[in-house]
Parts: sequence; C-alpha cells; structure tokens
Amino acid sequence: MESNQSTPMLRQYHELKQKHPGTLLFFRCGDFYEMFYDDAVTGARELEITLTARNKERGNAVPMAGVPHHSAANHIAKLIKKGYRVAVCEQIEEPIAGAAGKKLIRREISRIITPGTAIDEQLLETKDSTYLAALVGGGDSWGAAFLELSTGEFKTTECTGKDAFKTLTADIESFAPREILFPESLAFVIKETFANSQNNLLTDARLDTASNEQSNVVNFPVKSTNQNGLTATLTPLDDWLFLDDYCEALLKNHFGVLDLAGFGLKDKTQAVRAAGACLRYVQETQRASASHIADLDYFEANEFMVLDQVTLRNLELVESQTGDKRRSLLGVIDSTVTSMGSRLLKSWLLRPSIRRGEIEARLSAVDELCDSMLRERLRVLLKEVADLERLIGRLNMNTATARDLLALRRSLAQIPNVRQTLAEAGSSLLQVLQENLHELPDIRNLIQTAIGENPPLNLADGGTIRDGFNNELDELRGLSRDAKQTIAAFEEEEKKRSGIATLRVKFNGVFGYFIEISKSNLSRVPADYERRQTLVNAERYTTPQLKEWERKILGAEERILELETEIFQTVRTQVAAETKNLQTTARALATLDALASLSENSCRRNYVRPKLHDGDEIEVKDGRHAVVEVFLNQPFVPNDLYLNNSTDRLLIITGPNMGGKSTSLRQVAIIQILAQIGSFVPAQAARLPIVDRVWTRVGASDDLASGRSTFMVEMTETAAILHNATPKSLVLLDEIGRGTSTFDGLSIAWAVAEYLHDAPEHHAKTMFATHYHELTELAERLPGAQNYQITAAEKNGEVVFLHKLERGKAEQSYGIAVAQIAGLPRTVLNRAREVLERLERYEIDVFADVVENKTATADNQVTSKDAHEANGLGAAVRRAARGKMAMQATLFQSVNDSLIDEIRQTRIEDLSPEAMRKFILDLQKKIV
Repeated sequence: MESNQSTPMLRQYHELKQKHPGTLLFFRCGDFYEMFYDDAVTGARELEITLTARNKERGNAVPMAGVPHHSAANHIAKLIKKGYRVAVCEQIEEPIAGAAGKKLIRREISRIITPGTAIDEQLLETKDSTYLAALVGGGDSWGAAFLELSTGEFKTTECTGKDAFKTLTADIESFAPREILFPESLAFVIKETFANSQNNLLTDARLDTASNEQSNVVNFPVKSTNQNGLTATLTPLDDWLFLDDYCEALLKNHFGVLDLAGFGLKDKTQAVRAAGACLRYVQETQRASASHIADLDYFEANEFMVLDQVTLRNLELVESQTGDKRRSLLGVIDSTVTSMGSRLLKSWLLRPSIRRGEIEARLSAVDELCDSMLRERLRVLLKEVADLERLIGRLNMNTATARDLLALRRSLAQIPNVRQTLAEAGSSLLQVLQENLHELPDIRNLIQTAIGENPPLNLADGGTIRDGFNNELDELRGLSRDAKQTIAAFEEEEKKRSGIATLRVKFNGVFGYFIEISKSNLSRVPADYERRQTLVNAERYTTPQLKEWERKILGAEERILELETEIFQTVRTQVAAETKNLQTTARALATLDALASLSENSCRRNYVRPKLHDGDEIEVKDGRHAVVEVFLNQPFVPNDLYLNNSTDRLLIITGPNMGGKSTSLRQVAIIQILAQIGSFVPAQAARLPIVDRVWTRVGASDDLASGRSTFMVEMTETAAILHNATPKSLVLLDEIGRGTSTFDGLSIAWAVAEYLHDAPEHHAKTMFATHYHELTELAERLPGAQNYQITAAEKNGEVVFLHKLERGKAEQSYGIAVAQIAGLPRTVLNRAREVLERLERYEIDVFADVVENKTATADNQVTSKDAHEANGLGAAVRRAARGKMAMQATLFQSVNDSLIDEIRQTRIEDLSPEAMRKFILDLQKKIV
C-alpha cells in the first residue's frame, strides 16, 4: 500500500503497478531490477533471493528484492514457468551526471511477459510449442483461438450444439496452452472446468486500458490444473475486449483486409471474438504489432482425431507415466534434426489427421524417402538449418540479434541444394514442398555484405556491421583507429618529454582521456599540464591537445555506435519484409524434416505402410508395440488382431497378470494413431479405417485434490466414453470396475460392455481387457462380441507367460504366481492359495444354496403323494447348479439375478408335478 511518505520513485512505482495488476513488476533502478512491497515478498520466495527493505531507518520500511539486469532473463524465466506474469519497466533516459537526486528518471513498461506470450529462448522449450488460448461463448455456442507467438501460428475454431463446450475443451487439452484468456463474466465456468479445488485462483490480467478498476479476482498465483492434467494460467480480461465488432475490426486492421471471409470466418462470430482477444492481448503485452502473425487458420473441431489428456497419458504418447519423454511414442519416432520439425511432428501426434487424402500424401512421401540416399542427403542439409520459425518471430518482434541474421543466412544457403535434391521427387507432397522453398538470394546477399562474421552478442559492443558496407561508418572507424594510435604515440612522446617512465594515458566514462602520474613524480610534471583529479597515490592531468583528440575520438565512437544501430535496424527491417516467404520456407523445411524422421524410424525399425480404407475393419498382422519393443530386453511377441463394427466390435480379453493384455490394447491404438499421422506402422501388415477418436480407460489413479477417489476417477472417465464414443471411435477399456467391490465392479463392467455393444450411436470398436472371467459369457450372448485371451502355460509348477493374443477365454489370472515373482513371502503365498481355494468353493455353493432355500417351501407344502418327487426335483436343481458350477464357476451363473427373481416369484406350491418338472427343465436350460 502506498505511504504518504513515499519517495517520488516509489510513487512512480505505484502508478505503474496500478496499471498492471496481476503482474510482478520488475522496476529498473540502475544495474538492477527491483521489486517492492508484496511483489518483493513473492519474488524473494519464488526466486530464493534475499528479501531486504528500503527506508528502514525512517521507520516505514518497504520490502524490496532485486536481481542484476544482466541475469534478469533467467529469473524472469523461472517466474514465468511457475505461472506468474512479469511486467518489465525500463529506464527510458540516462541519468544526468551530477544530477542524482534532483531529477526523477522517466520509466515505462517495455513489455509484459506471460506464460502464453513467451518468445525469449530462456522461456521456450526448443521441441515444444507454447500456445496462448482464448475461450469465449455461452450456451450452445463457443469459440476458441490458439496463438503460438514465437512462430506466428494462429488458429481459431467454434462449435455449436449441446456438446459445444465439451468439444472445445477437448481441443484446448490437445493444444495444451500455457495460458487461457476468457471474459471475466465466464470466470466461474472456466474455474470449474480448468482449475482444481486447491489451486483455483485466477490471475487478474486487466490490460492497461482506459478502464483500470480493480476486480475481485485474486492476483496470485497463477497455475491451475484440471482433472485431466492440463496445467495453464487462467487470465480473465474485461468483457468488452471480446465484443464482436471490436474484435472483427482489430483482425481486419492487423491483416489489412476488408473482410474476414477469406479466412473462413464468415458468420463465425465466436471464433472471431476469440481470435481478436488473443491478438489484442499479444499486442498489448509485447508493445509490438507482431506482424509475423501473418495468417489465421480456421479449423473445424472434427478435422482431427481427438486425443484427450487421459488418452495421451494412458498411451504415453509424449511422455511416459514416469515423465520420461524418451520412453514415449514421440521419443521413439522423433528422429528429426531441426526444432521446427520436432514441434511439427509432435503436433501431428497430438492431433492426427482424419482426412484420408492428407494421410495418403504423407504416407507416399514417407515411402519415397525410404530411399536411403535421398533421405540421408536431405537430413544432412537440414542439420544446417536453424529454428527459422522462431527466428522469424524475433525478427518481427525486434529482438533478433546479428547472430540470428547469420543463422538465417546459413539456413537459406541450404535451400538451393534441398530444392535440387527434391527435383526428381515423385510424390505430390514432396513436389509441393519443393515449390514452397524460397531461395531469397537478395536477403542472403544483404546479410552477407552487412553483418560481420563474428558479431558481438550485444549491439552496443560495436563491430556488428561489416567493413565496406557503409562509407560513413568506414571513415569513422578509420578516424577512431587513427586517433587511438595517435593517443598511444602521444603517451610515448610525453614520457620522453617529462622523463616519467610510468606516465600513462587512460580513459574512463566520467573524465574521458587523462594523463595519470604517480605522487612520486609530481616534481617532473610539465608546466602546461592541467590538473583534473587528485587521487591518493596519483594526480590526473590533461592538455589542450589531448582534449582535442578526446573530442574527435569520443564523437567518432558515439557516432559509430549510433550508425551501427541504425544500419542493423534497417537490415533487420528489410529481412522482416520477406516474412511471408520465410514462413512458407520454414514450414516446408519443418514438414520435410518430420517426414524424413518418420521414414528414418520406419526403415530402422522395420515398419510397413498401412493400407487405409473407407470401411470399418481394423486388421493387423503381427502387430507390435512401438515403444515396448524398443526397450524390451528380449524379442517382442507380435500379435494379430481383427476388429469391425459388426461381428467383432467387442473383444473381451482375459489372461494372466503380466501377460500383456494392456500392451495389446495400447499397441492397437498406437498403430492406428501412427497411421493417421502418416507414418508406417510396426506390423507385418495392417488394414485400417479412419478413426475419429481413441478413448482409453486404463489403470487406477486418485484425484485427491478434487476429492475424487480412484473409483470416482474411473467412473468419470468411463462415463465420458459412454456418452461420446461413436461407431468410428476406438475404445480401450482395461479393468473396468476394479476400484470397488467385486459384485459392484462386475455388474458395472458387464453393463458397460453391453452398452458399448448395443447402443447404435455408441457401439464403437472396443477392446475390453478384464480379470472378470465371467464377462466371457458376453461372447455367447452378444452377436458382436468375441473372446480373446493372452496365453500362459504352467511348467513344473512355474507360470510361463507366452504374451500371445489368441481367440478363446483364459481359465485363470495367475495372480498368486505373479505375487511370487514379485517376491512376496512364502507364508503369504501359501495362505493366499488357501483363501483362494475357499473363495472358489464358496462361489460354487452360493447359487446352489439360494436355490435350495427357495425350493424348501415347495418341499414342505406339496401333498404326500408328490413329496418324494418334489424333493427329488429340488435335489436335481441343486445337483444341476453344483454340476454346472464345477465346470465353470462364473459369478454371473452362480448369482444370476434374473434366475433368482424368477424362482422367488414362482409359487411352487401351486405347480403340479408336471408343471414343476417343466419349470426345472427350463431353469436348467437357462443355467446352462
């Protein structure tokens, strides 16, 4: 809070801070960026730096913490990665010598850095995209936009209908933005959707606009995580920033068009609102036009296969369950040699295509690149290409350095050779990419002639512009070099004239050039020397001649730096003028790299080209798990699989623990996903349809922060599948119902499987792995269900896992055998076998006892004439039940609710012996 005793500088700080709530203000004071008050407390804690205080001696101490300006970027990066927003305040004028304390230095916010608008190298992962998202709408109409500021990638979409919000939420999860913008009026909805109960504070990110009223939204912190693992900073903005007309005008002005129809945005109001808010936020925070955002791509939500965060995690597509990116599918298939290619490949994996033509084009390109000479030639050339996408972004944000321009020139120098290499390409995609590569010889020549070979990191250090590029600069440099030589000669002459061998001509920023003479030699100082400064051990002097040379030298050096800055900025602007062609070239190079990577991986790991078709059959011959086979210490056992939407749409997979049920499920999904990104697949052969979504429900996990148990998480994920799966979806269910009691879990698993089989709008191709062996009955009851098993064998009392997927049903799960392998004590294992034997006996007896109890009344109430026969029939029921259960002790046969209800509701005493005989026979048939 501002004190009445605040200094002018602190009042300046308060004024800037009030304009930028929700930020940590880095306030430049000389060589440091300082934070004050609550910002200082937060900054000191998060950065682990010293918290001190200002004005302690006056009794109104102000908390203060600071970092050196030269290391500020690393500290800011640390805060941004934690979800904070940082406003950088610079001094826009130099302090006047001798005027300390007399004049307040002018300061302004140069930039606001947020998690979604990072462009500095310290804030970016080279292989990951950093998206800013905006979400707007209400009811049955919602829009979203996604902007990658470092590269200029800009996409927008909208959805209508009762599931519009859920659809866009899935899109947001697939892009995994670092920051989500939304109107303040939607704060409650967004918080409920994207924030968990223990971390649901929002960042008030009001822009510096005409309205700077404080809101009730808490400033810090920052990051929020939803139930599916999406972590993002939630940033509410004033509602008026999402107004239709305002956003439309902003986009038209930025892209220089009269109408947005050319971007596919005709009558797409929500998409326009979201895109406009994104662009406005970037312009305001970066204090720049961001002209490298040169295009806006409208897409429909159904243009990609949907993979939500649950599926990404369960299939370990981008990182393993332990967080190891190398042991993920992306880690295995990513053999790219550029950062651009790696990011593009990841985006393909997160959003596989559902357009068959696009997929086939990629597959044909990958196929042609299997020519090792062609592929290796391209990869050698691509290794010399810099991250052009982000370099172009820095160019347009005026942060590109001279070294960036040299990297651009080296990259463009590869284009002629790449074009020549692709000159004879046969696939249509490679031909298109070759045509999209622009050599830009004028730009290469400009950089070559203007920028020195080894420019300094900082422009202020001088030497950025090459000799011979600018006549005035060459003359000034010559004058500077000659003057310095003259100064050196002057020093030698003065040594001889005065006889003082230790005389030195020196320079500093305060006094300029001066002659320094030690106290012991003062008696020899020439009479024409003018004293400038007295030190403890020496005196400093000047002469009229030295003053004149100083004026020329310093004037030349100041003008050299000024001129170099002007020239460099001109060159940078000229290069930036080719942004459109540079971006097209960068995109083509990234695509080439991604395709070559897929081809490299396919050739190295013996993948085959999948055959895509318009039907519904998934047919895989000797399929393998792309990741497991790489890290397995023994040969991977391949498996065949067949799925369709009629006879084989529900596969019930049983088998032992550790047998490979989960691996079989995942490998089918991975093969399908690889095919739809345009990759070859790990199999001997594969016929595949186009799938709109892969759903997974695998494993057990808590969400304690939201108060959700393991079973609640399981049921929530299962519910999402049941409500949204379509006949074009692929569903993987692993151990449904294991999070609750046996009877409850089995009942739910049975009902879920039936629903996915029977519901016309939801009967997706489903693989259902389970330890509930009772579910194998579904194959006998449902026309589209089939039993599969992961085989195992017992040899000399030991279980041998064969890892082979075959038709049929497993007899047991070998759980105790797995426990033995895991090292459980022998006494525990022996006791487990005893308990298992008792439980199995109990299971067999359950239904027989129920039947016996239900028929006791009949045995007691029939006439004496029929008593013997009735008792015999009752015994027959018990024998039939026990006999059947001895053959197959399935829980659903032993406690079949429908049969029990039928027995309970039948008045046995009213049946004649013939009717009872018929009743028992019918009962036996149903039990069998």
